[in-house]
Amino acid sequence: MRKDAKDILGEELANYMELLRAKVAFAEELYGIKMNYVPLVIEEPVVILDKNDGRIKWLKDKRELTEREFKELAEKIRKNLESGFVEMLLAMNMGCVNGPGE
Repeated sequence: MRKDAKDILGEELANYMELLRAKVAFAEELYGIKMNYVPLVIEEPVVILDKNDGRIKWLKDKRELTEREFKELAEKIRKNLESGFVEMLLAMNMGCVNGPGE
């Protein structure tokens, strides 16, 4: 996670993004599928949270957002996290995976 993420998003949301990484890791164990990214903004261009290193990146080239880009997108990211939109996207993806015993 970016050091300045807590300054830009606030400590609570920055901590929540760490929790998202843990949820994805748990889902990987439970369902046996690899999930590397959590979508944070789905409008073009797509912004993701990389589960492996905790950095916020552009999906198209996996380049980490600059501080300026991060600040510009912070409100969209905050809105999507606070509204439950990101959680909904994760839940929708889980429905596509056959769970244990299926």
